[in-house]
Amino acid sequence: MPTRRQERVAKRVMQELVEATRDLKNVDLGFLTLTRCEISQDLRHANVFVSVFGDDAARDRTLALLRNNANRLKTMIARPLGTKVVPALHFEMDETIANADKMSRLIKDARATDANQEPMTEEEIAAFTGSNAGKPAPSVAAEALDPFEAARMDVEEEILPEDDDPAWKPINLDALPDDD
Repeated sequence: MPTRRQERVAKRVMQELVEATRDLKNVDLGFLTLTRCEISQDLRHANVFVSVFGDDAARDRTLALLRNNANRLKTMIARPLGTKVVPALHFEMDETIANADKMSRLIKDARATDANQEPMTEEEIAAFTGSNAGKPAPSVAAEALDPFEAARMDVEEEILPEDDDPAWKPINLDALPDDD
């Protein structure tokens, strides 16, 4: 866990890098976002995570340009940073936004696919959950169930005790004394 000093220096490095990348002349960085910065404990190294809008070629080109200009950027932020030691800049691609976008597309595709399919039959639900083999199918209509709901019902059947189990006694909340 980073110390408060590391967090302050990381925040300051990010602020100065934003300004430095704007002032960087003769370099086409494309549409670049600095997402976060992690500073080592001795404050000598800074891992700067970036996100680049565009295809893989644009990302690779921008990351290569940042790495090639790391010393120049370090020099540009040295004076405004005002620390005794200016951290060496190491640029990495931040895949968080790309992964979130990918997951969002997968969920959207799955929903679209589910909307186009016919509902599962009770036998398909039992085969999907696997542990219902040999048990009668649940009494809920198969049209109302998706596979995850069927699996949840199966787990509840295994965890919750039977109604005739003597160890299972429901609690009457109205009979409990008040905590006044």
